[in-house]
Amino acid sequence: MTQDEHFMAIAIEEARAGAAMGEQPFGAVVVRDGAVVCRTRSLKVSTSDTTAHSETLAIKTATQTLQTRTLTGCTFYCTCEPCPMCLGAILNSGITRLVIGARNADVARLGTLAFNYKDYTVESFAEMVGWELELRPGVLGEECIELYRSAVVELTR
Repeated sequence: MTQDEHFMAIAIEEARAGAAMGEQPFGAVVVRDGAVVCRTRSLKVSTSDTTAHSETLAIKTATQTLQTRTLTGCTFYCTCEPCPMCLGAILNSGITRLVIGARNADVARLGTLAFNYKDYTVESFAEMVGWELELRPGVLGEECIELYRSAVVELTR
């Protein structure tokens, strides 16, 4: 197992734990120097907060844990390609390496209300804003897609 697969497996654990609590199955992990800074899951359902995505919660938790406004030198792992809101938070944090599992297009095929972002991708967002982002998509991709295939809750981000 590669280092990226190891940390993505932790994000998958978070997504599964969230799903077991009735949340949508999204997980995220922030890593610095080979160590987990934080691991989070979506809390949209339990908090009635549409912004409580695993990714935004990870940025908040990591900056508070490290007591810094930026996460330069960190790698961000998420089970699904981040939505525009979450990707904006990742950009604003100063992260330049992003590892994702499932693509929005993969998950959109599984539900009717999820991911209505037309041609949006991480790459198109990064190009639009001039972000020098190292992207590694598809890490444990099939496992991540399965999170959403088996989700009981309709995915509406």
